[in-house]
Amino acid sequence: MKMQKTIEKIFLKLKTNIDFFAIISAFGILIYRIDALRKVCKNICIYFITWYVDIDLATIKNIYLCAEKLFRIIIATFLVIQILNWLLEFVWERWLKKQKGSNRFEASLFRYLQDSSIPRCFLVTGEWGTGKTYEVEKFFDKYFHHSKTKVYRISCFGLDSRKELVKEISNTIEQNDKSFYALLIKAMQFVPIVGGAMVKFFKKAYGYDSIKSGSIFIFDDFERITSRAIVKETSPHLYKETSFFLSNVTHGRNSISEFKEIEKEFERVRESFQKIEDFFSYNLERTDIDKYNIAIGLINDIVEIYGMKVVIICNSEVLGEKFIYDILRSKLNCIEYRKIVLPEARISVIDNCIKNKVLIDDEKQKIIKGFLNENIKYNIDNILFERQFSNLRLYGNLLEAFIITADLFDKKDLTKEFLNSLFNSIMITHIAFYYKKFNKLSVFPSGANIEFLMKLFYGGSPNLIRTQQRNDDVKWVDIKVSGYWIFNLSRPYESESIVEEWKKYKYYETEEKISINFQKLIGETKYNMLHVFYYQQSMDKYDNEETWDYKTYVDCALKQYDLTKIEEIQYIVDAMSKIFQGRIHENFFEYLFSKLIQGHENQEIIGTTYIHNMYNTYRSKKTLY
Repeated sequence: MKMQKTIEKIFLKLKTNIDFFAIISAFGILIYRIDALRKVCKNICIYFITWYVDIDLATIKNIYLCAEKLFRIIIATFLVIQILNWLLEFVWERWLKKQKGSNRFEASLFRYLQDSSIPRCFLVTGEWGTGKTYEVEKFFDKYFHHSKTKVYRISCFGLDSRKELVKEISNTIEQNDKSFYALLIKAMQFVPIVGGAMVKFFKKAYGYDSIKSGSIFIFDDFERITSRAIVKETSPHLYKETSFFLSNVTHGRNSISEFKEIEKEFERVRESFQKIEDFFSYNLERTDIDKYNIAIGLINDIVEIYGMKVVIICNSEVLGEKFIYDILRSKLNCIEYRKIVLPEARISVIDNCIKNKVLIDDEKQKIIKGFLNENIKYNIDNILFERQFSNLRLYGNLLEAFIITADLFDKKDLTKEFLNSLFNSIMITHIAFYYKKFNKLSVFPSGANIEFLMKLFYGGSPNLIRTQQRNDDVKWVDIKVSGYWIFNLSRPYESESIVEEWKKYKYYETEEKISINFQKLIGETKYNMLHVFYYQQSMDKYDNEETWDYKTYVDCALKQYDLTKIEEIQYIVDAMSKIFQGRIHENFFEYLFSKLIQGHENQEIIGTTYIHNMYNTYRSKKTLY
């Protein structure tokens, strides 16, 4: 196949050059054979002989006659190549008519292209990164690169008016015009003095009305006609209400009435902002839809009036299913093919990533390659539990991040357990990044059970990759490592200390037990405040009305910290702020705060969340009284 592609490229390159030189050769022969041109050339030669060159006309004539033989050889070669090209096109067209495609996509696209009775479009939809463009380009490169049917690829990026679309189409048609006439026009510009004028006079106008009926147009990036998505998305509001803003409204003597008045005022303000948002949102959406309608109107003309075939590639996630149905499928009567990512494609991403990433250390590359082949390649279903990684580009980013990050460590530390923990940590970090919920990762302790951490801070855990169903290889790896690639962090040079910290974490078994059943904390001797928080959280989650001796557990857990350091206090409060919301555990919080402030009565905790404010308020009151 590669040899065939190479031969084809050489042949096409040779044909293009021969075509151009054939025009020059024909012109060179005509110079001598046409009397008027011969006289002009003779006078030019006499002028140069007289003033610049010590040579006679007979010598110039002999040189020209030798060059003319070369011109005739070039023209003969041109004719031979042209005949071969015609034969190739003839054979190719005969072969193409018999093709039905090797899969469902090819079969459906062939049916559309070969159906001349129904003037409709072929629509390829799918989410970003599913390989829509690649699939379409592969099809046309496979079946149409020697066909007489012309294929024009148009990117719709930013083309929001009919004028811009028409101009882009014209430019694309001109760039793809490899005809003899187009080469002749290009050769004319080398004619002295009159070349520019001749090009302007003879150059033809390009447009979809000037090309052969049945030509194929591919409109890619259709969803990028505008910069905004048509589908409704959750977006930041002009008005923002925060718990911090409301945190002190219930402290007064008439707290209930005050709160109600404030609440009413906030509601009036909220309604005013909402009206403004609705107005702008409606008008922007209306403008965007109008821009798409312009493009659709042009495509409809191309199909119905000029008899062209049109393939539209768009991101269904951006446009939305309703828009696709109302506009594309209904107005253009499109045949739709929905592109999904197949397991084979995902495996090929792994293979390509391994192949294209060359590390300095061959042994290290072998270790990383072996891990990916043995543990990741055939666990793809687990990885793709999160829909982000059904996107091939983001999945490729995940693999790239893993390889680059693993390369930071010494090969002796690249055990199967550490590599698996590293992969899971990077996967979690990427998921959090795409959901814009990565701030909680900063309090994840290195070496902790990932499943426990995800349940504690996020309420649930995605499917994790385990080597041979082992549980001890899902330990969290420090955020400065797991987030190294996606957050573009500075290189962590203390790789050995990171691995050591990961190894010596002493609460993994406790977390493994309480992840299955939070009641397992009862009777445990090794635990810290994160595990106490998990127990309290689980009591609420399961509507457990039983009381528990939280004071005893808080006292025991706090022994694991050096409470003389304000940094330790800061960490505990930071973790609380990312786990709990509101005052539902006020007694629990106050008891914990009473322990934390001892020795730190004059030191505020940095932070603006509700929990931070609760702590600082509690500290202020205790200091005051």
